[in-house]
Amino acid sequence: MRIAPLMLVLCLLVGLAQAQFIPEKSFTLPGGTLGNHFLAKGDFNHDGKLDVLFPGTNASAQQELVVFPGNGSGGFGAPIVTAITGLNSVQIEVAGDLNGDGIPDVVITGTDPIQGIAEIGVMLADGTGKFKAPVFTRSSLAGLMVLGDFTGDGKIDLVVLEPGIPGINVFPGKGDGTFGSPVNSPYIISRCAAVGDFNKDGKLDLTTGESVFLGNGDGTFQAPIALGGSCDVAVGDFNNDGFPDIVTGGLAFGNATSIFLSEGNGKFTNVANYSLGYLTGYASGRGLTIAKFSGGTNFDIAVANPPDNDVTMLLGNGDGTFTIGKTFAVSTFGLLSGDFNGDGKVDLAVQTHSGFSVLLGKGDGTFSAQMTQGGQLGEAIRLSDFNGDGKVDAIEFNPRGDGYSSAVLLGNSDGTFGAPIPMPCLASTGVVGDFNGDKKPDIAISAGSGGGVEICLGNGDGTFTAGGVFDAGVQHGQLLVGDFNHDGKLDIAATDVGGVSILLGNGDGTFKSAIPTGASNFANIATGDFNHDGKLDIAANSNNEITVLLGKGDGTFQAPITSPNLNGIGALAAGDLNGDGSLDLVSISSNGMNILLGNGDGTFKAPTFVKVFGPTSFQIRDVNADGKLDLIVAGPSFLDVILGNGNGTFQAPKNFPAPQGTVSFAAADINGDGLLDVAYLVRIGTAKFGTLTVYLNQGH
Repeated sequence: MRIAPLMLVLCLLVGLAQAQFIPEKSFTLPGGTLGNHFLAKGDFNHDGKLDVLFPGTNASAQQELVVFPGNGSGGFGAPIVTAITGLNSVQIEVAGDLNGDGIPDVVITGTDPIQGIAEIGVMLADGTGKFKAPVFTRSSLAGLMVLGDFTGDGKIDLVVLEPGIPGINVFPGKGDGTFGSPVNSPYIISRCAAVGDFNKDGKLDLTTGESVFLGNGDGTFQAPIALGGSCDVAVGDFNNDGFPDIVTGGLAFGNATSIFLSEGNGKFTNVANYSLGYLTGYASGRGLTIAKFSGGTNFDIAVANPPDNDVTMLLGNGDGTFTIGKTFAVSTFGLLSGDFNGDGKVDLAVQTHSGFSVLLGKGDGTFSAQMTQGGQLGEAIRLSDFNGDGKVDAIEFNPRGDGYSSAVLLGNSDGTFGAPIPMPCLASTGVVGDFNGDKKPDIAISAGSGGGVEICLGNGDGTFTAGGVFDAGVQHGQLLVGDFNHDGKLDIAATDVGGVSILLGNGDGTFKSAIPTGASNFANIATGDFNHDGKLDIAANSNNEITVLLGKGDGTFQAPITSPNLNGIGALAAGDLNGDGSLDLVSISSNGMNILLGNGDGTFKAPTFVKVFGPTSFQIRDVNADGKLDLIVAGPSFLDVILGNGNGTFQAPKNFPAPQGTVSFAAADINGDGLLDVAYLVRIGTAKFGTLTVYLNQGH
């Protein structure tokens, strides 16, 4: 009896497309190791171009200041490195012009290597991108630091905010990079802070996101005024009334990004909360950045979401409210805004695990980078034009029946999709084909607990009608579509514990009784003409070997033939990788991808290996339109493009950051520019919702 548990297996399609994916520009620290989470911008080498400063750690575990000098066109030159000496356990705290020479300097903290005493150090910039040796001030204080003229003498002061007592400590600046004794205001403080003159009295104030502290102009502060927000916190005039407003992220208001509008007296009103995801706006104190990303007169907000590895734009309406914009997939530890390529449009620098990436702004609140949007609960994705408007749509498949059905998301032709439209069939995956000949895409799925193959017929408007269930009582896994009996009607090959069954189509959305093949334990299959006889065959990957069933052209097959596939354990796809006219195979293996070149008779040469860490699914496509087939490989938190050389060998993978979780992907021209894009669907654990990331092909 052919019964098997429902298997979560992706259907892998073979096809042709164009161009290659271009990610945001990324820059890696020389030692490949990030110091503490710190990110700063400024003209550190005094050449009139915006640079980026990072902390780094060299091979000897020595802390460094690393300046990436900007070239004015969105790129950066070789990093300029200054070793930090004289301190242990170094943290980079804040950057700003402390001696009035127009070049940002750096404040660090650490402990004396001999006595273990806590110290604050100032490293003055020398104008070349390097920094002078630190000048130390002994201090037991080690909290968050901000800069500003809090004493009203025109010199930059250093403020250390120590959680708990002793609270706010202002070190008066002397104008030469040194500081006087601290002035203390003993208030309980959190680990986040931003600066602004909130009551317009000409004296700098502080906010921690939870409270506002009005400055007295002498380095002391008044009692806190409750705000109610959380970390992170940033300041900007969101309603154009001339008073600084506040945005916070983190844990307050149900993990919302919250907007507080000024009343002009140091008090604020919470006017809006935007739910963008878990811990949005929280990235080590640098999860929010404010700038006019959309090119108008209103301030917008870029919001980091570290758990999902993405950044969401809140586009300002000018009245203190915001429109939720697009989300961009990039590993996130902190954000900076600035015009890094000199085109007058605000770009975004994003700190990553080993350096930073630059997302070049288009001046409309979007960037040349991959975009994400919230999806519903889904475990697999397919792309097609389901409503006949010429735009690529998506289906997210859900097998659970827990209030979230499988759904269609209609494409907007710009890399985004509309709200989910529920479908009548639940499934972990499915295949697309015109099963009733009406030229509208239909869906075939491996049905749920009742077993069989269920057909959902497309109505041509993005909705579907439940069709019949065929081969009922048999739990199928992977489905493939093809014309196995040469009658011009689509058939279905379905895996189960008995091997593969063929359901011959009647051309009206119904199918004949399943024809078993007699093979067993076929979990991962691919189809193609492997012996050049014009009849569709089936290849399967299991038990460290490839099994091929050569088709007879009537829906039945010859006896199986096998070829070795050492460590071949996962999904399988077919394509002519070496241009000899015979189909080859690619399969997932334990540590990468196995490449098996076909002999043209249904057998294959011993596999060669392409190393990829943790692949879970892939497709064979001509990504860069050079006539040579390439690989698109996905796994938790990555998407790799592996360009083919046309002889069965491949180049080193090109890696694209992606959200982390259980992944399925599909490829098509999503935004209608003639280039192959990728939709990457992620579900994290048992979450009710997923993340849909679209990688738009930049075409060069």
